[in-house]
Amino acid sequence: MTLELKEIKKKYGEEMAHFCREHFSTLLEIKGLLSSLLMEHFDPSHELYNDLKENNLLEEFVKYLYSFREEKEELIDRNKTPEELLAKAGYDLYECKTENAIQSFKKYYAKGEELCTFRGGRLKTDYVFFAVKKNVDTIKREDFKNPKRQDEYGTSVISIQFDRETNQVSIKNRYNHTVTNPDSTFSNNLDNIIEGLTKAFERVYGFKQKYLSTFEIPDYVMVNGKYYKYNYEINHNYYCTNNIFIKRDEVNTYEKERYILFDFYLLDIKDKTISYLDENIIHDHFIKTIKHIQKVEIEKEKNNKKIIIENDVGNHIEIIINQNNQMVSYKNIGIQEIKNDFCFGNDFLTELYLPEVTIIGNRFCRYNQTLTTFYAPNLESIGDRFCFANKMLKNLLLPKLKYIGNYFCYDNTNMKQLDLPEVKNIGDDFCYSNHSLTTFYAPNLECVGHNFCRNNEMLKVLSLPKLECIGHWFFKYNTIMKQIDLPNVIAIGDDFCLNNTELTELNLPKLENAEIISELLNKKCL
Repeated sequence: MTLELKEIKKKYGEEMAHFCREHFSTLLEIKGLLSSLLMEHFDPSHELYNDLKENNLLEEFVKYLYSFREEKEELIDRNKTPEELLAKAGYDLYECKTENAIQSFKKYYAKGEELCTFRGGRLKTDYVFFAVKKNVDTIKREDFKNPKRQDEYGTSVISIQFDRETNQVSIKNRYNHTVTNPDSTFSNNLDNIIEGLTKAFERVYGFKQKYLSTFEIPDYVMVNGKYYKYNYEINHNYYCTNNIFIKRDEVNTYEKERYILFDFYLLDIKDKTISYLDENIIHDHFIKTIKHIQKVEIEKEKNNKKIIIENDVGNHIEIIINQNNQMVSYKNIGIQEIKNDFCFGNDFLTELYLPEVTIIGNRFCRYNQTLTTFYAPNLESIGDRFCFANKMLKNLLLPKLKYIGNYFCYDNTNMKQLDLPEVKNIGDDFCYSNHSLTTFYAPNLECVGHNFCRNNEMLKVLSLPKLECIGHWFFKYNTIMKQIDLPNVIAIGDDFCLNNTELTELNLPKLENAEIISELLNKKCL
């Protein structure tokens, strides 16, 4: 392996080095050319090769790098205006110089798919154009039941916007956020609409595009001609690997000896502080669980790093981050209460250890898709939306838990076992649309809200000996429950076990609702 390929291996990994040796023989003939092209256009990442491979972009990647070696031929239609070129592509082009002009195009967007541009103020930061297909009235939203970003409807009305500072172009889709990357339609390359359009906008309006993206890589952003792998995009800011934060196309790199940028938190090892880089993002409770740092240590564990923190109230905290600076594990020994929005929107956390916590607020780990281990043996109270839409939790043992708010594990599709031996009260929508729960143990449960275990499809036997009151739609659409034992239930809401056709045994000796009793007696399966 040559020195150049060894350098590529060091910065981009062994698989990328082997790929380069096989596919860039021409570039490797010129000393240093390939490595310099890679460094100029791709921030170093050992994940780059796998990301390209998984998204079937290796061939495009080869073409992209070779394109920088060759002088491009002068584009056709060199003297035509943007209006003339877009007319040739079937569009009418309109420049919006006032807010009213922008709002006049809102009529083309379906409800819930309107551009953020229509909220006002875009002209302060961008030059705004709309290109509308000449046959737009014949292209109906209802005809496209499975939207694709660049289908006929999605590209029938596009907004072309140029940043006033950098001239960076964004081509926005008619579907807006119904599809992925709607602000990067045609890969934000005007020439993908029709050849010559980039130069035409430069010649007529002065919008010079220094760099063009000829292909997209999921979870990468292109800034000033260079691709960066990012973990989060929030408010159009990018939190990247390699301690890089991109704000409005400004690339900020933090020295690794002093800082660790993980998820959307910046840890200053020297000054012993942890902060947000964008004060406008949702302030979750994570930083407040760390408080004032007294001591920080960093330990390496194979491809991971363990951050060990001691704070001013005596808590011992351990945070494990992977090679992409994504937090995958969090342990806090000593903390007893976690307030609202802890790790709100975290995408990579798999393990949580909170051995002394007794109270958890609302929206704890909401939208986390990866949490598999949750350890909180002293937890007594949980607020609303605990682990809302978590897809990976399979088993939960919470031996001291007594009170649960609304939407507990809502839309958790993999929970198989749930042991709550001390729980007394549960709010609405408990385990709503959990399709895998087979074991539920709650011998001290006294009251449950509406939609309890609605759409559960696996639980066959239910025994809740102390339960007294039940809200509406209890076990609605459970299709296999055979036996329910509720010896102390007094009141039941509407549609109890609606559409359950397999229920054969039901014990409700203290039930007082006459209407419910009459309804149950009509069930032929009982």
